[in-house]
Order: sequence, then C-alpha cells, then structure tokens
Amino acid sequence: MSEQTRPVALVTGAAGDIGQATAVAFARRGYDVAVFDRLEELLAETVSLCEAEGAKVHAAAVNQTDFETVRQGVADVVTALGRIDALFANAGYGKMAELVNEPIKEWQRHVDVNLNGTYYIAREVANTMIARGGGGAIVLNASSGASQYSDLLGAYCITKAGVKMLSVGLASELGTHRIRVNSIEPGVVETGMTAPMLNGGNGESHREVLGVNTPVGRLGAPEDVAQLVAFLASNESAGFITGVSVPIDGGQVIHGHPQWYSTDYRTTGAPKWEVKL
Repeated sequence: MSEQTRPVALVTGAAGDIGQATAVAFARRGYDVAVFDRLEELLAETVSLCEAEGAKVHAAAVNQTDFETVRQGVADVVTALGRIDALFANAGYGKMAELVNEPIKEWQRHVDVNLNGTYYIAREVANTMIARGGGGAIVLNASSGASQYSDLLGAYCITKAGVKMLSVGLASELGTHRIRVNSIEPGVVETGMTAPMLNGGNGESHREVLGVNTPVGRLGAPEDVAQLVAFLASNESAGFITGVSVPIDGGQVIHGHPQWYSTDYRTTGAPKWEVKL
C-alpha cells in the first residue's frame, strides 16, 4: 500500500489501554494513525507501537472539553496526514458517586468529557469527511453503562447513554454523505481504569463475581475491543452496518449487568452501599 493511498484513523484517549490497542490495530491494518490524549507525553508508547507497525503517526494533546481545541486538533490531523477515514471516539471519564450527592463539578465533568467532548470530536471529524467527499466510518465508545445502569456510576451511565443516541442521530444525518456511525458497549475490560476495582481488597470479590457470571469465562481485554472497532471501521467487513450499538461484554449482560455495589432496599433511609456479592 503506497503512502498516498493509506487511510487514516484518529483515536482519542489513545494513551489508555483500549485506545492504545485500537490505534495499534489500525496501524497493523495499513492505516496511518492520529492519536489524541490530554497530555502529549502520555502518548509516547502508543506512537512507538504504531510506528513499529509501519504507520505514520501524528500525536497531539487535545482537551476534548474545549471545542476550539478540538477544532484545531482535527484540522492539524488533516494537515499532517491528509485526511481522516475512521474515527474511534474513545476518551471518557467516570467517577463513583450517588447522583443526589455528586459534586456539581464532577457532574459537569462527566457531561463535558463524555457527551460534549465526544460530540465535538465526532462533529469536526464528520465535517472533514464531508468536505473530502469520500465517506468514512465513526465509532463511539458508549460503554455497557449506556444501556444498563450501575449504582454509584449514574453520571457515567447517563452521559454514555447520550453518546449511544448521538451515534444513532449521526448515522441518520450522515448517511447521504456515506459516513457510517456506530457505537460500542464494552462490558468489564481489564484496564487501568478498572484495575482499582478489580485488584486487591474488595476487588477480589468483584473479580470473582464477574468471572462466575461471564459466559466466555474471562474478563475483556483491550484487544477484544480494538478488533471490534477495526471491524466496524472497515467498509469491506461492515459496509452495511450503521446506526447500531454493539455490546462486547462476554455475555455478562445475560445474567444482569455487573453491579459494583448494592444496598438492601428493604431498609428505609440512606442506602448502605456494600460490595455486590
């Protein structure tokens, strides 16, 4: 594949486990790759891994809560790599709290990062695809929390539900531009984000319960998600798929969405949250 015909993929949150695995998966499939995260120095390993696969890489620090920063960041990708054929809008934020007691700044951060930020990225990338006229594929990371609620993760689930609907709206409106848009709903994947809840202390209880109730017999890996994203981005493999949200959870949802904490609803008053067993 010549340099002139190499497609280009943009991955946000590319310093994290899922983002990094997906950027590398694109590079292995012959894409040049643009990678965004909040600090450029965090992207060094991802850049090195993608370059080792033969990809030309553009890395940038982009705060996706700021529309002008996103607009300029996406424009810089086009300048550096010539185009954007595929987007994986992966960057997100989650922190546990009761909805009625969550600090307003935390609520706003969930909205700014997960919903506004994903919209800004998808909007600007879509507009570059429209301007080029060659179609494209967009995949949004909606999380299994977009469809199934988890106690104490309300702000995360609510904003991710918005991301899921965003993908539906974009798929409908961008169809005539031959831009396909889908979202994915990963279940519990072993990443730096889930490590504190899975490793040590109460984490052993969580890991045990999840293992027992996941039909494939293991938790997810970042590479599992990366392969799904690459599939959805491919017109050869998924050219007739748009406007859907694809679960990737090893069957965890079959027995009810994983809950990290639970309370006894027979007790009146403030809930007493305990590790879900």
